[in-house]
Amino acid sequence: MKSILVTGAAGNMGRAVVSRFLTDGHTIHATLGHGHDAPQFETTSGAGQLFTAPVDLMDAAASESFIKGIIARGQSIDAAVCMVGGWQSGSLAETTMQDLDKMFKLNFATAFNIARPLLEFFEKQGHGQFVFIGARPAINPADGKNQVAYALSKALVFHLAEIINEQGKGKIISAGVLVPSILDTPQNRAAMPDANAADWVTPEAAADSIAFLLSETGEKLRQTVLKLYNNA
Repeated sequence: MKSILVTGAAGNMGRAVVSRFLTDGHTIHATLGHGHDAPQFETTSGAGQLFTAPVDLMDAAASESFIKGIIARGQSIDAAVCMVGGWQSGSLAETTMQDLDKMFKLNFATAFNIARPLLEFFEKQGHGQFVFIGARPAINPADGKNQVAYALSKALVFHLAEIINEQGKGKIISAGVLVPSILDTPQNRAAMPDANAADWVTPEAAADSIAFLLSETGEKLRQTVLKLYNNA
């Protein structure tokens, strides 16, 4: 069983991922936003262990302190799944520097502030995996043209994964990016009432895909970009 750091555990995808990992028997170190209570995680076996902590992942020092605290307690970290993020619409003409800064902090800084100190630990440990959450607008300009700040901030996540993969060559260290199309969440159903939600991706399907990436088979993959689009 693995020890896995999970950020964004209180979100729709985060809850599904933590529930899946606990069911599989892993130990989870989950971050919650300040003011968020730990949600109830559904498990079928409850064999895993869960530790939660409020962490401001936009704060580099707080993020590093969280990781060092886990290590100082003599606990390992085998993988990190970084799921904190946010969305904003807007064309190029409508996008301001404030919009870019907001999306940069939410979507990139929260991943970078975990990756930077944790990569150093993985190198000393001799192995480790990252899973980041990408976005289709970051790799498809037709989708990104009306979500510019969001698309640009998510594009940096792909580049971060590429850099980690280059630095991790020969060290059993890798980074993969999961790219869901539209998540089937209550919020998205309310925002798009006329859409066919059956074409979307459930949080549970995303959790299954992440579990595969961290499996004995999946951990052998390199430079992985997993497009989880369903029919959306």
